Amino acid sequence: MGYISVKQAAEKWKISDRRVRVLCREGKVPGAVKDGKAYRIPANARKPADGRIAASRRFLKWDKAVIGTIDAANGVAFVQPEYNEVVALYTRGAKSWSPEQFAEFLSERIVSRDRRDIERILFRCGLSNYDVLKIAEITRGMHPKDLLWIAGSKDEELDAAMTAVFDSVFHRRIDLAGDSIDTPEGYNIKRYGVYKGQYGIYKQRISPLSTDVESEVAVYLLAQKLGVPCCPAYRVDTDAVFSAFLFGFSTEYIVHFRRLFDGPRSDNEYQNLVSVRPQYKDDIARMLLLDFVTRQDDRHLSNIAIRMDAKGESFYPLYDNGRSLFYEDTEEMVEQAVADPELYATSFGYVGTYLDYIKEIAAERGTVTDLINLKVSNKEIAAVLKKAGFQGYRLEGARAWIEKTIKILKTL
Repeated sequence: MGYISVKQAAEKWKISDRRVRVLCREGKVPGAVKDGKAYRIPANARKPADGRIAASRRFLKWDKAVIGTIDAANGVAFVQPEYNEVVALYTRGAKSWSPEQFAEFLSERIVSRDRRDIERILFRCGLSNYDVLKIAEITRGMHPKDLLWIAGSKDEELDAAMTAVFDSVFHRRIDLAGDSIDTPEGYNIKRYGVYKGQYGIYKQRISPLSTDVESEVAVYLLAQKLGVPCCPAYRVDTDAVFSAFLFGFSTEYIVHFRRLFDGPRSDNEYQNLVSVRPQYKDDIARMLLLDFVTRQDDRHLSNIAIRMDAKGESFYPLYDNGRSLFYEDTEEMVEQAVADPELYATSFGYVGTYLDYIKEIAAERGTVTDLINLKVSNKEIAAVLKKAGFQGYRLEGARAWIEKTIKILKTL
């Protein structure tokens, strides 16, 4: 039996060299052997099947129901643009999407190009550069927040497609609670699983210099003290945190605030949010208060959501709080920030800091002390941070920051 090189296999199978190496490394090419840093592949080896689909006529489905058809240029013609409340929010009743609109929709479902480990993720997907449509093709546009996905035929089933995608693109993995699979959200950085009987995301620390694991837990514990609804976060080991989902996948769905806007927004992000959902004005204010106190640095429109079910909708508890409380700041930066919290308050939206918006809210209401519990003692704050695992200058800095920002809020 003769052998061919990775390059020859790539030309034969019409895929990239990198993709061939990934398939060989994962044992997807029977008979392939490693020779030094290269692979030798049986000349008669067949191209491994994968979960990806050709960019011909495809279908946008909600579970088993066809919502729309996708043409070769990635334009979408909707069959049922108002299939349910979630689909209606995405489509806004439109009968079609241009390729650009479809790409924008997919960009909110796939891994962000801003992730620090994006090169590793692209390598894992067999790509050399970030491409929204190609990543969506590989992952079928699947996302755990709803049941929308891209099908290759009307008859294709979600369960079968999901298995094919993960078998061909992502490693299977056994986690603390049994079977779980890595996801398009990361390469052993984020994965979906179960902890303490709850479904959610395991987040593995990326940098040993970051305290995002500790910060995620600390914000949850502090939110409980302040009376602000927040998704549970549990530290599962030295470098990993589990963030629980608070919605039922069979009957409830999550829609990010980004999907609630149609057109340009003003510079005042607080007023933007209130304008599209005035019934959640107090919830939005509580969010800004907590984010100021915890020095949140990652609250954007895909990090705020509403929960929808047959009875209606509600403001979803806050989540993804790891980038807070000096999670990657130097000791010098922490000292400067603690010395002047008003100057070093983090920004929210295009213009303004959390404190700027809180002052606006205080002017509207006369006070903000009725929105959250500010009667948290310094002893309780220290206990929260220590329980979350804070140490050294970040422990002292976070403690001082929280104490000072709460004091500021009491004066407004």
